[in-house]
Amino acid sequence: MLDFEQGAVFSYHYDFGDGWRHTVAIEDFLTLASAPKHGSCIAGARARPPEDVGGVSGYDRFLEIIADRGNPEYAETLRWCGGYFDPEWFDQSMTDKDVRSALRANVKRRLYQPKPKSGPKT
Repeated sequence: MLDFEQGAVFSYHYDFGDGWRHTVAIEDFLTLASAPKHGSCIAGARARPPEDVGGVSGYDRFLEIIADRGNPEYAETLRWCGGYFDPEWFDQSMTDKDVRSALRANVKRRLYQPKPKSGPKT
């Protein structure tokens, strides 16, 4: 088991093929009235990149393509990511549900960002 203290910093590598490297800093420890039954999201910002987007450089390229309707790769790239993507989107309750489901077997995982009910922004 890992033992961390407030202020500790460590690296987390996700998807070794795409090379996502994250730096995690322990900001604070909370005292809870009861032990949680599962992990949860307590805050966040911005959308997660689509799976297998190609790491940081691939995500940068992806964002360039979807920002330019005139790009010849625009339509295919949007289709690939589920038909819609807003890099500023974040829904805490949906992310919390994703976190709770992450380690459960036989749970259908959300692959794409949901389309807004008012129509896509892109």
